[in-house]
This record gives sequence, C-alpha cells and structure tokens, in this order.
Amino acid sequence: MTGKRADSNLWAGRLSRRQFLAWVGTTAGALTLAACTAPASQQPAEGSAPTTEKRQLIFWGHDQHPIDLAAEGFVEVYPDIEWVSPHPADRVEKIKAAMAADSGCPDLFWAEATDAQDWGCNDLLVDLTSELEGHFDEYHPLKLNETFIAKTGRYVGWPGDISVSGWYYRQDKLEEAGFGDIDVNALTWTDFVEMASALREQGMYSFVFPADGWSALFMYALHQLGGTAVSKDGQTITVGDEKGIRAMQIVKQLWDSGGGLDVAWWSPPYWAALKDGELIGDFAAAWARGFWEAQLAAESGESETAGQWRIAKFPGGEGIKYRTGVWGGAQLVSPKCGEHTEEAILFMKYALGSVDGASRCGQWGIIPAYRPYLESEEFLSMRSPIFGDWAFNEFWASQEKELSTEFYRPAGWGAVNTVVQREMVPILTGEYSIEEGMARIVELATPDFERTRCV
Repeated sequence: MTGKRADSNLWAGRLSRRQFLAWVGTTAGALTLAACTAPASQQPAEGSAPTTEKRQLIFWGHDQHPIDLAAEGFVEVYPDIEWVSPHPADRVEKIKAAMAADSGCPDLFWAEATDAQDWGCNDLLVDLTSELEGHFDEYHPLKLNETFIAKTGRYVGWPGDISVSGWYYRQDKLEEAGFGDIDVNALTWTDFVEMASALREQGMYSFVFPADGWSALFMYALHQLGGTAVSKDGQTITVGDEKGIRAMQIVKQLWDSGGGLDVAWWSPPYWAALKDGELIGDFAAAWARGFWEAQLAAESGESETAGQWRIAKFPGGEGIKYRTGVWGGAQLVSPKCGEHTEEAILFMKYALGSVDGASRCGQWGIIPAYRPYLESEEFLSMRSPIFGDWAFNEFWASQEKELSTEFYRPAGWGAVNTVVQREMVPILTGEYSIEEGMARIVELATPDFERTRCV
C-alpha cells in the first residue's frame, strides 16, 4: 500500500478464530519448525515452573497493517512464536541501513515491487523459488513477475496484495445528474471523457487530477494498453513507445475534460469533497476500501454516502486490452540478514498461501493474490458499509482476470515513474507535443535508470 494512513474502527475488536488449512501443516512445514528449536532457557529456580523462551518473528510494515491480522491466527497455531510488529515510520530507510550493516534486520518486510526488485537484484533477500514451486498456478502471473529477478532467475518475495483497480463512483449522484441508465462497464475512454465534462458542468468531479500531475493515471492507461514503462528484463526504457504515446493521449483527454478535481490525493480537501458530493468518483485500487470506510464514517454513524458507492471497470476503446490497472501491490520479503528465516517462510505460507491467513489479511482492504482465497465464499460474500449489499468482491475477482501479463516494474522503474510525474504537466498543457514530451521523458529518466537498473 501507499498513501497517508487513516484510523479505522475495524481494528477495535479481535477477529474470530478460523481453522488453519492443511497445506501449511505438511510434513515439510513440520520439519521446518523442528529445525528451529528455541534457545535453551536458564535453569529455573527450585520450586518454580519451567518456562519456554519464545522465538520472536519481527515484521516491519506501515501502521495498522493487514498482515498483523494474519499474525493473530498464526500465533494461535504456533504459540511458541512471538509476533513483533513495531511499524517504524522510516522503515524503508531503516531497512536499507540494516541490510548495509548486515545487522538489525526484521525477519519480514512489506516491500513495494520496485524495492523488492532492487534488493533482490543485489542478493539481499532470501530465495523463495523452491518454496513457490508447485504453487505458481495459485497466483496471477503479474504478481509472480513482480517477485522474480530476471538476472538471477530467482523468486525473492511472496505475492501479496493483488492491487487490482477500478473507477469508484456514487450511483446516486450519477442518477441525479441524468446518467442513471448508462452501463458504466460499457464506456469507452471517449464516452467517459464526455460524461466527465458533462458532470463538471453540474459541479461534480469524476476523478482527482492534481495540478502538478499524477503519474498513476498514466501507468493505469499504459497497463490497459498492454504496455510497460520498462522492458521485462529491466534493461530498456520503453515508456516512449507507441503504447506510451497512446497512454499519454488518454491522460491528456482526461486533463482537457475538466472533470478532474485539483486536490492532493487523500488530503483533507479530498475527503471533504467525497463527503460533500463534489467528488463523485475516482480511479483507485482495491486496497483503498479500508481507508474510504474510515473516512466516510461520521462520528455519530455512517455518512450520507454510505452504501451508495460502486466500482466499474476502467473504460475500454481502441487499443485497450485490459480493463484494470495496478497501483501499489506490495509483497512479503525476508531479508537475508534476518535471524528467523524458516519461521518467516512458514508465516508467508500461512498469511498469503492459505485461505485462513488470506481471509484475515483481506478484512481491511487489501486483496491477497492467493487464487483459492479469491474463489472462496468468505471472500465473495464480504460486504462493506460504503457499498451496502453490493457484492464488491465478486467485481474484484473478475478484475483479477483483467490484469496484464505484459506490465513490469523491475529495478529502475521508479526512476522512469518519477520523471513521468515531474514532466507530464508540460505535455498536458501543450508546452510539448505528446511525442516530443515522451521522448524527453526517456532522455531525462535515462541517467537514473542506468544507475538503478539491475545489472
């Protein structure tokens, strides 16, 4: 996940206990546990009861992390393991320093795709290839690609949040504006832009578009077209090719429509606009749900928007191959400098490779990529106050099948994305033509890309 955190009343109570599914408890798993005996404890004083020292499993992730929900079930199954989750605010810089010093590392870390690719390229993460073999068909190829290091041929992360995306919208506001009868899932980008312009004339905004740009919109469109900003092997910038040019044309249509609200993403004005009915839609990932639930609930109860939200596929049209996109979508990694690798792998299998663990993680917004979970009744029957009785996870399950198999984020991708963010506005305002602007992005991104790509 990315973005500013928000408090949630979903964390107030403990989730119900579920039975741990069978495959994590296989013989291999039992042998793994047996191989990791706890350090010998001191001889207890005469007359006192013997004590067993627990092994600590240390996890670093953002505050109020869904992985902590899976940990509740994990320690019930393995009571001799103590879950330690401090949530350091500066966790990325802190883990970089710890890995450089080969000391003070956590056993588990919630890593964005580009960080995992960077650290995996530099041989800083535990090789999970043998653990994932035999389970590849349980995860979408895109999520496996993000854990795979082309240079070494190894998988260094366990597929985590699938991060499918869609267009969140208020159905009551569309009806109020005269668009209640349209099939939002049949819209092309041209149709969407026309609707966004018409809604703007009625004082409603269909998405957020800050004045300083938003690279996520570009990456969404690029994903839809079957494009990628960096080649699969991570050695070539491809953002300026014909698919990159077409993606920027779509983004310019959105900009020119006037339908984008100029506020910072997830800032106080953003949430106020959602609550007031000024912002009636936005492009967002599935993991946004937990934050929306927290922000759209009034102190005395649910807000007026409760139950009115729905999600649609991204618009289609000429050249569009996929009706969703990826934003965020982290994975679990285990630094080599951690002390409890075998326990860390055991936890990965439980949290992101069993229906029990995945269902616990999925309570707060992220969608674990584990396909048996996506097919489970527990996932499909989930409901949310912002969607009312609408089966939103049935929609997300269908969107999983819309993920591209051609979109890559290897080491060096971040350098390209940074320049797209910085340089897109001069293209959108006409300072450069789209073709000139995309060529300029490639040129400006090349030095940092060459420095950060995996070689």
